[in-house]
Amino acid sequence: MEGIEVRWGLPENESRIAELLELNGMPRWVAYEERFVVAERGGEVLAGLRYRTETKRLLLGLLVVDPWMSEGPLARALYAGAWSLAREIGAREVLAVRLPYADYPYEVGYRRRGRGWRLDVAAGRPKLREELPASGWRRVVALLGMPAVPFFRVFMD
Repeated sequence: MEGIEVRWGLPENESRIAELLELNGMPRWVAYEERFVVAERGGEVLAGLRYRTETKRLLLGLLVVDPWMSEGPLARALYAGAWSLAREIGAREVLAVRLPYADYPYEVGYRRRGRGWRLDVAAGRPKLREELPASGWRRVVALLGMPAVPFFRVFMD
């Protein structure tokens, strides 16, 4: 997505983040209790990524995106933009929680670390990975997208 700017969220962005949370079925109060990195285009906040800081670390958590926008480009922009924000505060690494449905951090150069993703800030700006996974079910999902999984109800006598 062209023209996306990633920056620290400001207090005046809290109401928009609260709106995005509500549109995604989450409580509005999270926007006022937590801090977010935001992705905006043309002055409108389209996505947010919850963060907190520790000594020499930037920790990324909950991803929230406007449901009428394409999630992938916004998420990749946020994870890639976290690198420059981490440099700005003198962090050595960025740690991101693992999303159950997508590997956006991997797509912009993060490496797997335990249950999450790690980006070494000193290694330089992350690079977008265009290639598909080598083989197996990850390649099938990458080619076809996330498959719909039907939910069945089991009745017991």
